[in-house]
This record gives sequence, C-alpha cells and structure tokens, in this order.
Amino acid sequence: MPITYEFDSGRGLVVITAQGKVAPREALETFDRVIANPGFRTGMHVLSDHRGLETVLDAGFVGEFVGRIARNAKLLKGSRCAFVESGGARYGMARMASILSEPTPIDLRVFRDPDEARRWIESGEDPSEQ
Repeated sequence: MPITYEFDSGRGLVVITAQGKVAPREALETFDRVIANPGFRTGMHVLSDHRGLETVLDAGFVGEFVGRIARNAKLLKGSRCAFVESGGARYGMARMASILSEPTPIDLRVFRDPDEARRWIESGEDPSEQ
C-alpha cells in the first residue's frame, strides 16, 4: 500500500508514510481515516513523510486538503503537522499547503530533514529560531 500510518499515542503522534504513486483521492481518504480513527485525539501531531512519493499533487488537491483541515478545526486545534519532502514540485505544493493553512488551527510546516521535522513536533520550537 502506498500510504501507511501508525499511531504513537504516548507521544501524541501519527506517523504517515507515502510511497510510490498515490491518487489525490487516496491521499484525502487517508486523511479522513486518520482523523476518524478512535486513536486520534484533539491536538495530536502528524509527521507525514513524502520522500518516497512519485506523484506530484496539484493545487486543486492542496485546496481540498486545506478545506478538510478547516472543516475539522475543532479536532485539529493545537496540532502540529510536519510534511517531509525531498524537494522540487512536491516541496512547492507542500509549502503552498502550509501557507494556505495559516488561518486554520493547525501549524503545518515543511521540512527536508525528517529528524528536524520530528524535533520541531516534539519540542514545540520554531526551527527558524534555532
């Protein structure tokens, strides 16, 4: 399966890994399954690693994804979401999602380094201040 996820309830974290070719519908359905999962609770953080992804999702997908975030604002309040991207167009689309999600209650950031992403989620610090 191109998208997998696991819950680390002790850390209040969901780790998502996307690899290969992923249809936009599949990515959105995964988001829906994650937040509908009984293990997901308000303020839980998400680390989503897309470095193995072959698909570049477009601006339409980004808009639909950010809309889902806004519709689930209560549940996502206080959540941090780190996207790990290898670069190129996917990095640009992830940055677009980060910017468009600014009015929502989720803090979404984009990283190239998975360790830096994890440190940001766990520490609560702004990486630009380090």
